[in-house]
Amino acid sequence: MKNLLKALSFFLVLVSGFLTIFKLNERNNKLLAKEVTVLQVNQTIAAIAATLEKSIPIKQEAPQEASSLEKESSPRIKANRNARGEYIYHVPGGVFYDRTKPVEWFHTEEEAKAAGYRKSAR
Repeated sequence: MKNLLKALSFFLVLVSGFLTIFKLNERNNKLLAKEVTVLQVNQTIAAIAATLEKSIPIKQEAPQEASSLEKESSPRIKANRNARGEYIYHVPGGVFYDRTKPVEWFHTEEEAKAAGYRKSAR
């Protein structure tokens, strides 16, 4: 009879331990899901902020200031040779702009044309 009680109490302790582990695991899964959601929201907010920073227009008061701004800022026109050996430049917003690996950079389209490049057809 004593052995039966010892075995029964051991079994109850074992079961309560498993239940505790199960509850903790369930809580961890819920916390992990919340953490992943927070991370995704933070990444989305960072992407939106970066997009908004890029899309805020710069106030241009005079044409002379605009051209000096273009010269001072980093060049945005990419230029390279295509597979057929043609010299082509790509402007921001063009179809191939993001895929182009530039050999040269230019501030204005006029500079690119003066260097012997033509504008991308798309």
